[in-house]
Amino acid sequence: MNNRKQVRSSWFAGLLVGAAALATGCAQEPPPATANRTLPFNHLVDLTHTLNAAFPFIPVRKLTYPFKLIPMATLAKNGVAANSWQMHEHLGTHIDAPNHFIAGEKSLDQIALKDLIVPVVVVDISAKANLNRDATLSVEDLRQFETEYGKIPAHCCVMMYSGWEKHLNDSLFVGLDRQQQKHYPGFSNEAIQFLLAERNIAGIGVDVLSFDPGTDENYTGHKTLFAAGKWGVECVANLAKIPKTGATLLVGAPKVEGATGGFARIIAIW
Repeated sequence: MNNRKQVRSSWFAGLLVGAAALATGCAQEPPPATANRTLPFNHLVDLTHTLNAAFPFIPVRKLTYPFKLIPMATLAKNGVAANSWQMHEHLGTHIDAPNHFIAGEKSLDQIALKDLIVPVVVVDISAKANLNRDATLSVEDLRQFETEYGKIPAHCCVMMYSGWEKHLNDSLFVGLDRQQQKHYPGFSNEAIQFLLAERNIAGIGVDVLSFDPGTDENYTGHKTLFAAGKWGVECVANLAKIPKTGATLLVGAPKVEGATGGFARIIAIW
């Protein structure tokens, strides 16, 4: 009986000593720097342009039009402020759903959440875009990227960075010539085919109006990408501010039944 009491006493004493040592250790060691962070990453970059009435868009006669914000209630008159928006689905920084060009394919609300939070890589073609506004991201560009940065991971978004956002407030962003032909960089159809067949991507993105180059009035790349059930994001901002690899993309797509696309808040974290 006495032996059992001694064992219990020893165990309890040991527990107190251990607790005291732990408390002392905690008091002496400062908490890690990450303890005060509210989010588990170091970098957060907004890839979204602010949408307003001046934001450029692809001109299609009798169809497309600029964004318009219309006050519907004011604090002075109604005690509450609220606006209505006049816009179409493909204005500003936005996402295209597969049903944008392919009948029976997924609408925006049907894109799985897991497909909107993906790794992102950035392929820089700004040097050749500076020399040729009709430049395209080619399969050769993708292979050169992989030589430098490693294989493009499956289920990622491949972003084309052309530097074209510097023209956002001038006529070169749309690039209409005298024949009303558009001129801006984009993905070659061969590059899209390669990414679908060889890399199984989730989607692609660009810092221009469309991921098809401006000269392609048939939107060949759209049809190729969307027939595979993938998505694309356009008019993306700040791609020069994120790493070529290693970041995660969050596409805040609106969940509207049957939508072919929509204005999106797009964020990169790493």
